[in-house]
Amino acid sequence: MRNAPIEFVASRPDVSARPGANRIHHEIHVCRSSADFIRLRPAWDALVIHWPPGLNFTYCEVAAVHAFARGATVSVALVYEGAELVALWPVMIARRGACRVASMLGCGNDQEYGGPLVVDPTDVRFYAAALDAVRHVDADLLEIWLVGLDDLVTSALSCVPQSWVMGAIPARWRGVDSYSIALSGFATYDAFLATRPESLRGHLRRHARRLADRGAVQYGWCQSATDAREVLTWLFANKRCWALARGLDTPFLMDDQVRDFFIDLAGRIDLVATPLVTFVKVDGVPVAASVNLVGPRTIEYFITTYDEAYATCSVGNLLVDCIVRWAYANGRDFDFRPFFSVYKERWSNRRSRHESHFVMLTLRGRLAELPIVAAQIRRVLRKVRTFASDRLPVLGAMLQPPGGTAKGEASSSAVGRTR
Repeated sequence: MRNAPIEFVASRPDVSARPGANRIHHEIHVCRSSADFIRLRPAWDALVIHWPPGLNFTYCEVAAVHAFARGATVSVALVYEGAELVALWPVMIARRGACRVASMLGCGNDQEYGGPLVVDPTDVRFYAAALDAVRHVDADLLEIWLVGLDDLVTSALSCVPQSWVMGAIPARWRGVDSYSIALSGFATYDAFLATRPESLRGHLRRHARRLADRGAVQYGWCQSATDAREVLTWLFANKRCWALARGLDTPFLMDDQVRDFFIDLAGRIDLVATPLVTFVKVDGVPVAASVNLVGPRTIEYFITTYDEAYATCSVGNLLVDCIVRWAYANGRDFDFRPFFSVYKERWSNRRSRHESHFVMLTLRGRLAELPIVAAQIRRVLRKVRTFASDRLPVLGAMLQPPGGTAKGEASSSAVGRTR
């Protein structure tokens, strides 16, 4: 039977003596419990040197635990070249309406970068094989969020059946700009900062002094699970109020699912070495904070907020400065991730383009086309309002939804949810 659960064996079968021993083939491991998923730890360990933020084992393990609690199943596609594991692709599968949808195994806001974990990130064969493998999971639709246009997985996606709706949308509307900082080419952090606009550099110094006048200031990250819980609770409560005040439709902020994911994650990793939750505090109280996805080469500025009472001190930029300094000191680049914002543009020295993809696995998956149409219409309207709010404040006020302004970054799955 297709996709029946299989038992993962750490010592892979010896196929070297068989004909076609070096052929690429795959297995689908279906997990229905945490115990099933933990058996796959050796697969992650085999590829650990290449994991990007959001695809390390602990992150995926916590995601699997939360997926099981919501009644979803988890499937992991394992790709081998002969006896060697060369790629894996974990997805969670849940029913939305009439469709079973496979999506990124993540925190629950559908904003992690999509794609597989591969042994050689420069070998397009492994991306194509991973995509072929994950298309065999027991689902009708495969969502792959935020894939870089220059990523090799994008090349593999050109050969599979995707949403007709997305194909009909002009490329300039399908994609979103992503902003990042390449830091490795600078002799010092100050050398990088000197390349940024004087308005940013001068403001950092002035705002730091202004903030210090308001109390004892602390920049850093949570190094205990208790502190992480307190700051995460404040972060998500503050961001929820921010979204509600602006009339933004951001489902992941309206319940505690994503917050609880990161609280759980904070209890399982070495927080002393990992700036998962960074903050600016005044007299011990958070005034800005962010959740970061930390990998061996990059740190991603994933979810962030600040206390608007401290807006005149630009605490958001002071927080960015703190984290980018850490990234430089620890040999990492800094990724602001997709979606435009003025502050990202001022800090960044590199820009890329990302698109989301909807791969049809069965004819039933075509039922998702109508929700995709609706989601894209909402996205275009949001983009117009955000642009107007950032560039043309008067027009932005005219276009704002009832109950608040339109500025912000919101997102969700195309099937049964809105971003």
